[in-house]
Amino acid sequence: MKKLLALALSLCLLLAAMPAMSLAEDYREPITLTVFSEVANFAGEQSGWFAKEVKDRFNITLKFVSTNVDANAYAAGVSASNLGDILCFGDMGEHVTTALKADLLMDLSDIDMSAYPVLNTSFTEAFQKVSDFCAVQGEEGKFGFSFSVAMESGAWADLTDPTYALQIRFDAWEKAGKPELKSLEDLPAFLKALQDAVPETENGEKVYAYGGFGDWEDCVMKFTWDLMTFYGYKEADFLGVNYATGDIVNPLEEGSLYYRALKVNNQLYRMGLFDPESVSQNFDTYLQKLSSGRYLVALWGWITGNYNSAERAANKVGYTTFLIEDSAPQQLTVSTAGGNRMWALGADCEYPERALELIEWLCTEEGAIIQNYGPKGLCWDYGEDGVPYMTEFGWACQEDRKVTQMPTEYGGGTFEDGESKFNHETIKLEQMVPGKTYSYSYKGWPCYAERYSTELTHAWSTEYANGATNGVELYRQTGKTSVVPSVAIGWAYPEMSEEAKANRALFAPVMKQGSWQCVYAESDEQFDQLWNDMVSTCKSYGYDAYVEEKVEDINECLAACGIQK
Repeated sequence: MKKLLALALSLCLLLAAMPAMSLAEDYREPITLTVFSEVANFAGEQSGWFAKEVKDRFNITLKFVSTNVDANAYAAGVSASNLGDILCFGDMGEHVTTALKADLLMDLSDIDMSAYPVLNTSFTEAFQKVSDFCAVQGEEGKFGFSFSVAMESGAWADLTDPTYALQIRFDAWEKAGKPELKSLEDLPAFLKALQDAVPETENGEKVYAYGGFGDWEDCVMKFTWDLMTFYGYKEADFLGVNYATGDIVNPLEEGSLYYRALKVNNQLYRMGLFDPESVSQNFDTYLQKLSSGRYLVALWGWITGNYNSAERAANKVGYTTFLIEDSAPQQLTVSTAGGNRMWALGADCEYPERALELIEWLCTEEGAIIQNYGPKGLCWDYGEDGVPYMTEFGWACQEDRKVTQMPTEYGGGTFEDGESKFNHETIKLEQMVPGKTYSYSYKGWPCYAERYSTELTHAWSTEYANGATNGVELYRQTGKTSVVPSVAIGWAYPEMSEEAKANRALFAPVMKQGSWQCVYAESDEQFDQLWNDMVSTCKSYGYDAYVEEKVEDINECLAACGIQK
């Protein structure tokens, strides 16, 4: 009897303790983490469906501070000796070095990373890359990891749509009589034919062949520079490097590819093909115009999805990948060491383990998919075969994100309102999930191919692409690519000398403003005058010395890629 009573008492005590144990295991104190970012296009508190995901899973609220919204955000953080909790740097350069030397980055060396299995196993090289960079700056430690990490090295970075790809409205090309595009200098006549064929949107708004924005620039004009990508050049600061040939473009050399592209954009402007509001509009305005059909050409394969709806595609309307005949576009590869942007924690982060817990989730298959495509079960799910698929509501979110309303229980607002504001990959989204038949990106899911096997893709494939089913396949089929090796993708350039940095601070704004002024020149004579003034002013500010120093660093990268100059 005593034994039975003792056992009963023990069971009662155990049962009484269980709720407390459960609460202890499940309880998370509500916290707010400040995310300092040089790549986010948003400032303020994350809201909507992604905020609810993070709140429900981790009891965390995210507050973003962005240099793209407030140009003084970095300086203010350094001045206050606190950048934030989670830090997203646009590159491993001067800002990282300054923050490092000011003790604003947390050394993660003493944190038990075994609690974060993806970071601990798949991000070894990404952590080492950052540690190597910091060691060059005289600081030893584990201060973060690089972004966009590949699970397997060497594969192309794109699954269906090349990152750098001339995107042309197929319907305009067809209506214009399928004009040829043989060289960069053919663009004005080619786009004039397209704009004449489609002068207005479905709503009667004026259509321009081409447009841009200036808020991603600090030196060269992006919508001129990126035309160089179609000839295989990758940016190294403002210089262009072709890793297939070893050639380097100095933009301000007379007759350089940048000069040629600037001349082409000036012709587009003078012919009424270039949106005159480009210089004063931001990315959001540009994207809105592109998504409403007001531009006939774009420069990146990833940006056209908001216009390419299923309804338009059924009518052979939408953007498709084109090649300039004499071009060889750059094609990025993926690196297990990641790219040149960086994730870190602030030195004063009060909850580093919980911040890492959130980041770890963003690195998982399910976390990456949720962050990009919305809540599981509502926007997407796994089929009986274990392969993910998009729901009809999920397709609506992807194709009409500005107006698709999320249910109240999922955070409310539009899908776009609630999108993750990080704009900063942990793992490379467009890669295959290790050991699986599908990718993290929905572009590698069977449902994507089924959804977009449309009249548009069929017409493009048969009338233009010689049977290719997407832009990446077209690139592979033609062999017209300049592949950037993963060594170059993951290359961390050394910090420039103090003199070089001082010089750049002087000539960079002159170069940016002068480039835009050249595009808006009213005559060849005015273009030449503006070009010459820009070049002479930049050179007086030490441009040539900066280029000379940078080229030495580029040649080291080329040598590491097996290319000797």
